Amino acid sequence: MRTWGPIRVLDRAEEEAIHRTMLRICNEVGFIVESDAILGRLAAFGARVDRAAQRAFFAPGLVERFIADSERLEWDAVEPSVSGSAGVYHGYYLEPDTDAFIPWTLPDLLRYLKLAHHLEHTKGFISVTFGVRGVPEAAIEPFFHYLAFKLQGTSAAGVTDVRQAAIVLDMCEAAAAELGDDGRRRFRGVVYLVSPLKLGHQEAEVFAFFAERGIVAGIGHMLSLGGSAPVTIAGALALNLAQDIFTHVVHRAYFGGRGLGVGCAVSPLDMRTGMYCYGRPEQQLANVALAQMARRYGVPFWGHCGLSDAKRPSAEAGYQKALGAVPTLMAAGRAHIATGLLSVDEVFSPIQMVIDNEMVGALKRFARGFEVSDETLAFEAIKAAGPGGGFLGSDHTVQHFRRELWEPSVFAREMLAGWQSHGAKTDTDLAREIVHDLLRREPPPSRISPQLERELLRIVRKAAGKEVPPIDLP
Repeated sequence: MRTWGPIRVLDRAEEEAIHRTMLRICNEVGFIVESDAILGRLAAFGARVDRAAQRAFFAPGLVERFIADSERLEWDAVEPSVSGSAGVYHGYYLEPDTDAFIPWTLPDLLRYLKLAHHLEHTKGFISVTFGVRGVPEAAIEPFFHYLAFKLQGTSAAGVTDVRQAAIVLDMCEAAAAELGDDGRRRFRGVVYLVSPLKLGHQEAEVFAFFAERGIVAGIGHMLSLGGSAPVTIAGALALNLAQDIFTHVVHRAYFGGRGLGVGCAVSPLDMRTGMYCYGRPEQQLANVALAQMARRYGVPFWGHCGLSDAKRPSAEAGYQKALGAVPTLMAAGRAHIATGLLSVDEVFSPIQMVIDNEMVGALKRFARGFEVSDETLAFEAIKAAGPGGGFLGSDHTVQHFRRELWEPSVFAREMLAGWQSHGAKTDTDLAREIVHDLLRREPPPSRISPQLERELLRIVRKAAGKEVPPIDLP
């Protein structure tokens, strides 16, 4: 057993209508690009460019050829997969013992990432830069890149302007000199469209800075139903596809290749409060529909899922994260849980991270499926047990139960009487105990040498005019 048929929400006529509307957006509405250099590249690629208006338009024929020439993904061969990660952003650390929301401090941040390091299904990473108590404000952006190098061997994702881009490039080149590559593999930068349909001046400058040096910076985008996209899901899907086409055309205009993928970070605005929502069913409808469009084009898909609006670990958090992950897994064969994240990426809970890690493990088991063979069909074991027999003590059970049966660490595994006799602990109680146990373990290893660490801190000091001591991992 390897894969399953995808769930679908669009019929063929609806697929075609969304595709045709995407083509009209690219051709008739176009994209603002606040960079003469990027506009020049797009014009050379075949776009219709109005330099005075800083606008680029892509004719339907250009877009159709672009899709047709893109590298194909064999969807029928996709192995289902589930992953988890512990990204960090600006927000609040949810202290596991006091249940208090605390602005990030450096010790809390390091403990949070240490926990991610020790969890089986969670891969910790530094994402974007933000203020942290204990780090001088002038040093915060280069400091995050230094910390990312120390913990993961690559830069962080956040690059706010060209000055910071030059600093990050210096760090990547310093790492490359020690680690034996050209520095490009060490870079993890990304900029975002100002949705809808605009690559702003600052983001364009950062992208062009790296692109002119042969280094790829990602271009992301996120849409809100009723905010930066039409409130109707169909309109948002067409707009999302147009933005996907634009970002990949920009990359191909600079770097060549045949890359194209469809991504989805479409979520609704709450019409009463204005909150951008992660725990709503519309997000998953958009994911399933755009996964279907990716299959139509024969290209990869990723979808924003495994997220929650809940403020604390709760039934709300669990249901929203599962509601996000399962439809996306069924539609695209892959799903991702943002472990520990709550409240639309503004609350970071160690307890939730442990619970989410358990959820990732369960979904991985589901995605793995099961084997059908003479051995697993177990006829001989059934024959030996016979009518009225049992299998608990059979050799077949002993040989297969560890692989066949997923075992929880947090979720209940006893009937009521046994659960009560062992302390009546809830999932959050057990998760808190696991947090404390893992935080007593050895620190994560440094991915860089002391010599490289000194060089990175020298770059931080030069950039910020502030002395930042080396980090001791807890």
